[in-house]
Amino acid sequence: MKSRFLNTLAFTGTLVSLCLHSSSADAIFASVKSTGMAATCISYPIDTLAGAYNPAGMTDVGDRFDAEVGWVYDTGHADVKGNILGDLVDGKFDGMRTKNVVPFSFGLNKVWAINCDWEISTGVILYNRNYQKTTYKHALPLLGTTKAGLEYLNETVSPIVAVKWCDSHTIGVSLDYQLERLKVNGLQNFKGASVSPNNVTNRGYDYSSGWGVTVGYHGQITDSLSIGVTYQPKTSMNRLSKYKGFLADHGKLDIPRKIGAGISYRFIPCFIVAFDVEQIQWSGVHAFHHPFPNHGAPLGSNKGPGFGFCDQWYYRAGAEWQIDECWTVRAGYRFANTPVRKSQTAVNVLSLDTVENFMTLGATWSATECNELSIMFAYGFENTVEGKHSIPAPLGGGNVDLEEQKLALGLAWGLKF
Repeated sequence: MKSRFLNTLAFTGTLVSLCLHSSSADAIFASVKSTGMAATCISYPIDTLAGAYNPAGMTDVGDRFDAEVGWVYDTGHADVKGNILGDLVDGKFDGMRTKNVVPFSFGLNKVWAINCDWEISTGVILYNRNYQKTTYKHALPLLGTTKAGLEYLNETVSPIVAVKWCDSHTIGVSLDYQLERLKVNGLQNFKGASVSPNNVTNRGYDYSSGWGVTVGYHGQITDSLSIGVTYQPKTSMNRLSKYKGFLADHGKLDIPRKIGAGISYRFIPCFIVAFDVEQIQWSGVHAFHHPFPNHGAPLGSNKGPGFGFCDQWYYRAGAEWQIDECWTVRAGYRFANTPVRKSQTAVNVLSLDTVENFMTLGATWSATECNELSIMFAYGFENTVEGKHSIPAPLGGGNVDLEEQKLALGLAWGLKF
């Protein structure tokens, strides 16, 4: 048993090195198993990647290693209309030339029994907290003279410690190393409105990092009822100097505060339902929250324009049914309001983040006592945000309508040791 654990740990270290040096295949979701039931895992953890939502759940997942890979297909368009320059600016533009993304993440956890009343688990997970990419086939005359696009990645590595007492209550803490990567293209029209004109667009990739924490609680209230609470304060990140003329606060793109709670109930031994609610507070990060324009403040300044995001509320409901010793199936539904306001669609041609409703399905096949394979499918229904006075008068006025839809497949291997 000890040898198997050490071999798994060595294998994990190799995967960490590969992931941190990868620049193309980036994750979209964490926990294929939980995402099959709409990621309702704040109160119902079922694998190590559930630690991305609530670190307190790690004592319940036991000794295991999880590795997962997926495929995400994203489509989206920006429809510019009503501009004073007419057809020179107006038109419908495909914003997802690069539609396919290959996610990867993993987790490792070990539970240590101290005595009959206390358990401690230690683990590490790597996953993606946020990924958004737009790549337009042509320049957008509204923005600039070269092909427009944005790529934003927020990768997270989290060592986790959780302590359980009385077989019912757990407190967990993760130390989150956050890595951001950003690239922005096609914004030449805005150089003259920036505090740093040479650091607005087409500077290639820039990187930022920072350390944060996530704390969580998991409680087994009765044999059937569980609850969970999780909190992550805003994480301060280093400045993205290559884009300090575009992002507010001279290139500071902090990770927003997040808070969530969940409840799950096991109606019969083989059937459980779960519900989560979570809020991401974009309003605490100027580069995400400030409107465009922002009372004439220049791009890149402390009060400079941002993406105009509003706070997001996530509502997730899921169910799991264990058919027999080999097969378990899951289903779920998630709603989250788009962060894009109708008045802010012009700047969000760079994000196209409009999907609100997701349906998910999943299943796990326990091949042996120690090995399991899981699959997940998610469909993000097409959603359109219609602009309302979204193009400022100095840019010719008019509106931009944004639409997006997503498809995702995930495959995971779990090893219990």
